[in-house]
Amino acid sequence: MDKTSIQILLCGVGGQGINGAVRSLHEHCLSEGWHCVSAVYKGGAQRLGSVKAEIRMFPPHTQQVELKSSQIIPGSLDALVVLEQWEGLRNIPLCHEQTLFLIDAFVEFPPGNRQANSLESEPINHWSNYNNPQIRNNYQAIALSQMGHKKYAALCMLNDLFVALALPLKPIKK
Repeated sequence: MDKTSIQILLCGVGGQGINGAVRSLHEHCLSEGWHCVSAVYKGGAQRLGSVKAEIRMFPPHTQQVELKSSQIIPGSLDALVVLEQWEGLRNIPLCHEQTLFLIDAFVEFPPGNRQANSLESEPINHWSNYNNPQIRNNYQAIALSQMGHKKYAALCMLNDLFVALALPLKPIKK
């Protein structure tokens, strides 16, 4: 690992545990000797409102950590961690052709309004338009079986991300 920073975006909707996952990631990075800066953005004050977290992780070998901002510049994202598929598609402009997509099976259909049916297709059909490396799984089911609750899906996805990017980090425990 010779990169000076890893840029990650977690995106989903309220109630999926993004805030808790970011807190756990910070604690985990500190215990492993990494630096981590992040910002969580909540689009709605209720369950199912848009939530995203911009995260920059700095490996131990990084000489100087620039803590200016956690903001991710469009086209520079290393990994897009998608807890809700429509929210993930909204964040494609931050990605480049090698951005890793980790995609949970969860879909809140249609986004923000269960009554509307004017969308062209399911979001899973849109992901096939991108040639980026993709890991798709039912992370809520994995979290339920491994950690006892589906709210830990983001932690399971981060653990898969560590493996996929060959980051020398132990798995995060709940």
